[in-house]
Amino acid sequence: MSPDLPSQLPASFKNRRGWLIAFGVFEILIACVCLLFAALTLMGLLLLSHANRPAGGPQLSTAGAVLASLFYGGLAALFLVLGVGSIKCKNWARIGSQIVSGFWLFTGILTGFVVFFVVPAVIEQQGIVPPEQRRLVITGTVLAVTVLMVLPPAILLVFYSLKSVRATCLGTTVMRTAAIGSDGRAVSQPPVPVILLALYECLGAMALFSLLIVKANVVFGIVVRGPAAILLMTAHAVLSVIAACLVYRRDYLGWAISLFKTLFWAASWVFTLLSRDLIELYREMGLADQQMQIFRQLPHFHAVVLVSTTAGFAVSGALIFYTKKFFSKSAETT
Repeated sequence: MSPDLPSQLPASFKNRRGWLIAFGVFEILIACVCLLFAALTLMGLLLLSHANRPAGGPQLSTAGAVLASLFYGGLAALFLVLGVGSIKCKNWARIGSQIVSGFWLFTGILTGFVVFFVVPAVIEQQGIVPPEQRRLVITGTVLAVTVLMVLPPAILLVFYSLKSVRATCLGTTVMRTAAIGSDGRAVSQPPVPVILLALYECLGAMALFSLLIVKANVVFGIVVRGPAAILLMTAHAVLSVIAACLVYRRDYLGWAISLFKTLFWAASWVFTLLSRDLIELYREMGLADQQMQIFRQLPHFHAVVLVSTTAGFAVSGALIFYTKKFFSKSAETT
């Protein structure tokens, strides 16, 4: 194999190594911000603990603070790895950045939708902001969500989806790929949608941590608490881990498990919406009185919940059905 093979890229594609380094540094900065959020959350937990909290001061849930710290710490580690990989022009870092920014962008758009409907109602019902300042507060909130949760992932997603970026990353790894494949035992890298589905199942494994905040779950309108809830979420987490491993290996069983779980929870949620009142349901799940009061005062609460959950199930379902073609026998033999 010729040693100058990495330079044999299509002439129409520009070398984006400099931009890959710049975006890698940007992702490392995002990792630093996430790490700062994790540290501030833990610091807030210490300062606002029952022993140190001043009279009338805000309460901070220990479980919620620990879960938030783990979440931000995990994001920091993820962006750090992706940033270093981008600086080294690794193709796996490009694919990972596409996936993470896609999740981030979807979450940002969904959050913006919720904020657009929820924040004005909360401000009006609570009367915490003078009428002449309400528009300014609402505009600032929407602008903050856009700047923090929509623009950055959109920029990352667009950049790492460029054909020239892909060509640059592949050009830096083509010699290694050729060396591995020379003995005829190289395994092709799973397509991006398959990797995305595997990561989606990895996120499903984290559902067990939700019991740290809400110590109950709902299955077809029935509120499950205590050991039963732990057993249910543990089973869901185990199935998600198994599905993630099998999906990454492009095993049809992993795809089938992912489809089953999504259809099961979607059917459960539809049945719950048709048979139960959401406010009463959340009260049975043990949500705080302050949260329940806010929910009751939101005129668009049911619509927001319906649209957001429907969008989540629709996106996950579309991903699962789209990836079906990668698990056929013809795809496994290529």
